[in-house]
Amino acid sequence: MSLKMNRNTKLTYLLLFVFAIILSGSSTAEAEISSYACVNAEVQEISPSSIGIDEEFTLGINLESCGTKTPEDITFEIISIPSDIIVTENLVTKVSKLTYSTSERYLLYHMRTTPDAKPGPHLIKMKLTYANKPVDTEKYYEVEIRVIGEDAEPRISSVKTNPEYIYEGDTVDLRLGIENFGEAIAKSVSINLDHDFKGIKTSTIGTLGLNESQTALFKFKANRSGEFKIPVIIDYEDDFGKQQDEYEIGITVLDKKGSLNLASVKVDPVLPYTGDTVELTMRIENSGDRTINSIRVYADHPFKGLKESFIGTLDPNEDGPAVITFIVDQEGEYEIPVTITYSDDFGEEQIEKKINLIVLKSSSGAGTAAIVLLVLAVIGGLIYINYRTKKSKDEIIKQLMEGSGNLEGSGNSANNKK
Repeated sequence: MSLKMNRNTKLTYLLLFVFAIILSGSSTAEAEISSYACVNAEVQEISPSSIGIDEEFTLGINLESCGTKTPEDITFEIISIPSDIIVTENLVTKVSKLTYSTSERYLLYHMRTTPDAKPGPHLIKMKLTYANKPVDTEKYYEVEIRVIGEDAEPRISSVKTNPEYIYEGDTVDLRLGIENFGEAIAKSVSINLDHDFKGIKTSTIGTLGLNESQTALFKFKANRSGEFKIPVIIDYEDDFGKQQDEYEIGITVLDKKGSLNLASVKVDPVLPYTGDTVELTMRIENSGDRTINSIRVYADHPFKGLKESFIGTLDPNEDGPAVITFIVDQEGEYEIPVTITYSDDFGEEQIEKKINLIVLKSSSGAGTAAIVLLVLAVIGGLIYINYRTKKSKDEIIKQLMEGSGNLEGSGNSANNKK
């Protein structure tokens, strides 16, 4: 029985020993678990809260110990930053030990957005590393920086034309004043006129600052009269990227005024006969207010000879002769087309006119002889009539004289008889 009791006692002691070992191991494990290192990074502030383009701001990061063990070998770094944000401090910060007395570390970064920064959200990525057995702990963070942009607003501020009153056929210099009424710089500004005239339709003025104004220059040919609504399209870039605004201007083109006129026409001889050499002189007058160049006059007559005359340049209110010589070889009435051409900034222009010419049939030698004979006959007839008239008068006078003599002789006889 004692043996049996001894065995039970041994078994009891063994169980108590094992339980003691279990309790001892559990306390050690809990002690190890309760002692650990922990660090967190928190965004403390972004100042100012609204960040504009080309503007400075600060980012505050707070490092805080969150465990029961002192963190060691701490590294905080900015691992990714947008290209339009500049940081003046080092991107990597190291802390050897984050003790209880200084359990917080405040990191302040001075930053700036670039002049060409794009509005909208910008992500800054960061990494926190600290020693922690058996391996180092790594934590990743993202901070969103929102860049606020402004709108540019280039608009038409003035419209001027030269000439002020536009007539059909005029070459027009158009000046558009473009002013930026927005809150941001307008870049790459270009203006396009959507008109149907021949001429320059696009003008580029580059950059427009705040409240700045520049002039866009255009030139076109007003080839028809009427009232025209011309769309003006302005392309530019502001804080929000490429933009396009459309406006409208009104242009009035009056009925055509003559600049080149056919002032006078002279034909020498006035009534030519077939076979005659004709000199056609046309005076071309510039009645406009612009100098006109390369003036040519072309007379499309059917005869042999010159058909074109070059005048050259005519100043305002100046005229010049165009002389064309040809031989008329056929009788009749002719309507000769005359084309006056000249050059301006947009090419060659022309004016159409018509001139009437009458060519008589040439007189022959027999006709001339007949006319001479007729004249001689008339003259001879007049001489003959005059001769006959004179002879008749002489005979009458003679008869009268003879009659008077006879009367005297009769008287003498009577006297003698008596």
